[in-house]
Amino acid sequence: MTPDAASFTSFDTLDILQNFPSSNHTFGRLRRSLRKHFTFLAYRFRAVKAIGITKEINAMNSTSKMKASPYEEIIAFKPFKFLVGKEEKEIYMHSALVAKWSKVLDKMMNSPFIEGQQGYAVLADEDVKTIAAFAEFVYTGDYHLSSDESSPDSPKPHSTAACKDSDKELGRPLNDHWDAFATSKEYGYQGPPINSVTPSYRCTKCRYTWNHYTKQCPSCAFRVRGPQAPPAPVLNPGSMRTDYSEFFIAHAKVFAFADCYGIDALMDLSMRRLHQALCGFRLSKTRVGDILALVRFCYERPGPEKLKRLVASYSAAIMDPGVSNLMPDCFQELLKERGDFAADMAWFLASRAAGSTKC
Repeated sequence: MTPDAASFTSFDTLDILQNFPSSNHTFGRLRRSLRKHFTFLAYRFRAVKAIGITKEINAMNSTSKMKASPYEEIIAFKPFKFLVGKEEKEIYMHSALVAKWSKVLDKMMNSPFIEGQQGYAVLADEDVKTIAAFAEFVYTGDYHLSSDESSPDSPKPHSTAACKDSDKELGRPLNDHWDAFATSKEYGYQGPPINSVTPSYRCTKCRYTWNHYTKQCPSCAFRVRGPQAPPAPVLNPGSMRTDYSEFFIAHAKVFAFADCYGIDALMDLSMRRLHQALCGFRLSKTRVGDILALVRFCYERPGPEKLKRLVASYSAAIMDPGVSNLMPDCFQELLKERGDFAADMAWFLASRAAGSTKC
């Protein structure tokens, strides 16, 4: 705060008058003395005021300076090259952005490792679609895989004869494990979709469903159970012959890549996308092969346990008369092949039989 000039003049004028007896000094000498002191005071006031103004200007400049945009820092870095797959397709991403999401890749690109020295990294075990999804996530915080790219009328090499006799859509699971799985926050469930239908109630005896809570079933007067899991968005509203195995596996590959390089946000996103896709998938006897292909992918290679648990829990949930009595036959061959998958699935089925909702 700058000083007030009046405070100087009032003090110094009184001091001057007290030290100049009127009997010994003429008015002219008093005027010259006052002028001298006022000149000095004016100089002091201007100096102090100038200092105050300078401080205010500096403060204004410091607050008014615009912070540099983070994009200025990003574009200042040379894009880093990734050679993807066996064909070593070149994909470029700004190293500053990649480093923001992954400490592992940050060390790879900006350290004395050979990748940092040569300016590129080889990702021979990844495919282009996975790295393209990662690149989209790096620049936008999101990624999208088109389910329309799935091939119609493609064969199901992993399906048994019992699974190939019909393309008719199967029912939905009618068990507590399914409801727990479909609403599991561990797999990324974020609540029912906007404008979703009112949760319904289901009788455990006759399976009659209705929308408003009552203590007894309106159809058979049996006890009711809690609200069903809200319906997930339908993944495939078109042909029941469209193969979605590659679509599921693509999400699983993104999750495995994110797990390998410590990209937690991408792990959460890809898990949520795969979980939502499974919950909205319309099953048929033929299309069980899509699920079998996903299970094989997850269990035939070293991978995250959470991914294996997701597919085992889903597989246990669809073992339900409401879906089809032939579901065990569809999984029989795979259960013989993969003892680890069989053990995981058996644990979920045992938990379900014991009344547990662990999923």
